[in-house]
Amino acid sequence: EMILPIILSSPWLLAGITTAFQFPKIKFDGISTKEDLNAPHTLVKNSPEQAENLRRRLENYCDISSGDEVLFCWEPTLRKSNEVADVIFQGVARVLREQYKKNQQPSVKKRTVSSLKELILSFPSMSQPADLHKLSAVLQSDECKQFLGVDDVCAELYPSSPAPYLRIQISNVFAEGQTTESAHNSITNASMPVKCAKSSTESWVNKFLGKYRLCPYTCSTSRAAVGLLSVGVPEGAVRVRVESTNAENVSRRSYDMLRAAQLVSSFWSEVVCLMDAAQEDWATSLIVFPEYDTEFESFVDICDGIIEPTVVATHATNSIGRAWFHPNYDADAVGHTEVIAGHAIPHKMVEGFMESLNASGGRDDQISLGYAELVEANNRVRKTPHATINILRRSQLSAAGQYEKGLGKRQPKPNSIYVRNAKRLSKLNLVDD
Repeated sequence: EMILPIILSSPWLLAGITTAFQFPKIKFDGISTKEDLNAPHTLVKNSPEQAENLRRRLENYCDISSGDEVLFCWEPTLRKSNEVADVIFQGVARVLREQYKKNQQPSVKKRTVSSLKELILSFPSMSQPADLHKLSAVLQSDECKQFLGVDDVCAELYPSSPAPYLRIQISNVFAEGQTTESAHNSITNASMPVKCAKSSTESWVNKFLGKYRLCPYTCSTSRAAVGLLSVGVPEGAVRVRVESTNAENVSRRSYDMLRAAQLVSSFWSEVVCLMDAAQEDWATSLIVFPEYDTEFESFVDICDGIIEPTVVATHATNSIGRAWFHPNYDADAVGHTEVIAGHAIPHKMVEGFMESLNASGGRDDQISLGYAELVEANNRVRKTPHATINILRRSQLSAAGQYEKGLGKRQPKPNSIYVRNAKRLSKLNLVDD
């Protein structure tokens, strides 16, 4: 639900099994177990010379000229799919940024400078190269075409190609003739003030989330993952990262694309940073993007339509959790009736939890909230000073569930945190703060 939500699960209890099941030994004939000596990851591992020869072969295969309309990214050592996603979306953001910079030049110079239109990225050591096909499918979605300007995408793997690669073609919406829009649709200064964004977000963590214990494992920006040491998780800090587009004098569509690319690339960059950092250094991350503060639906479109599908495509669900927050968060506007990744629990489900708790509890445990009051409180939990993405460590979420199982009779009732938080905020008259 929040920075470290309660995860409750019921294990299967296996009884009466005295010996472990063993698969029978099967002999396979005619299947070679020899290592492919020409496999891309093998060549990269063998020597720098073989890696360089592989790079040249791929350049020739992809017919990459010396022109400046193609950005070629060769990443010979990256193995993890989340690192690959980071490089891909950093590349998309770079292409759009280069197009924007070129469009800012004087008209005479514009005609003499080519613009990047294509991105080719290769990852010869990728442990799960088939994930490139999944990422390609996401990049071909309507959301990526609309918000990132993607025209066409293709992925090809070894042995069809010398090394696995992804080719992305991006339209140049910054080119002359494509940015002629009415004055009210153009952005004169797209860089909104962000000086106070970090401090206001830290204040929200300290004086709202931590103070009212809306997350039982977060006390402040300096103390998260609290109380989980017994299950192997040390306390760590909350890292706050503020991002902005820093673009001026661009059309509305161009600005929306720059902004979306920056948000997505920042997400994946922070995922890599969080996974590489020790838990005691920081427990969780908050990416703050004030330029989406007044556009809840646009923010959710990017989170649900681009970020979440790439999380699934890269199997990052095994290592991270994620949650979307916004000053105007409204679960009814999202329109979900079941639990979906990143979002608050639907109001009707929280109402059901409340009714279930009331039915199973004593007179002193009764919780009475009108539906309108519950809606306000349930939304309020997700309202931050600025548009924010929370990235959580999956290991901490699992540890929280393990810790609660060990509480025995003191273990919180399933889903009680959502009802408790709604009741607490309503009682404190904080729903409209």
